Amino acid sequence: ARTKLLASALAAILAPASALAVAVAPSSVLAADVQKADCRMHAVHLSKVGDGTIPKELRFLETQLRADEFAIYKGFALVDQKSLKIQRGKTSEVTFSSGNRLGLSLLDNDDKRLKLHASLGSRDGTKSLLNTDYSIEDGGILMIGAGSYSHQGNDGKLFFVADVDSAPYGD
Repeated sequence: ARTKLLASALAAILAPASALAVAVAPSSVLAADVQKADCRMHAVHLSKVGDGTIPKELRFLETQLRADEFAIYKGFALVDQKSLKIQRGKTSEVTFSSGNRLGLSLLDNDDKRLKLHASLGSRDGTKSLLNTDYSIEDGGILMIGAGSYSHQGNDGKLFFVADVDSAPYGD
């Protein structure tokens, strides 16, 4: 398993829709010109109700979910999961069961980091919650906080997690 570390939690405190970049220890150098990447998207519900057990489908996030920023949460649930391929210069979009629409595009890369653009729309589609460029180490994770959300009768917060890898999973 890859060891992942939180890069920043300040955005979670300052903005209603926040982005937390999570990086992995670099294991290799990126190709000179990355043209495509695979992305696994997860909609994750965090609530104050639960026994603190992280389900197996979310264990890849265990380090982050056990961090101080998330200590208040005791319930963890995978709400939705999608896969998409992103290409340089093109936006790939996916709509989640919550109604949120997320777009990702590959902008560029250097020898260690992918440069991407992420956009997230509100559940009703009337406003943009996030529209930003960011860079992240290949194989890193981006967590986007999307505000309050109720799942199976539990109030909590909804997060979207993008796990991006330039070595395509399906190829």
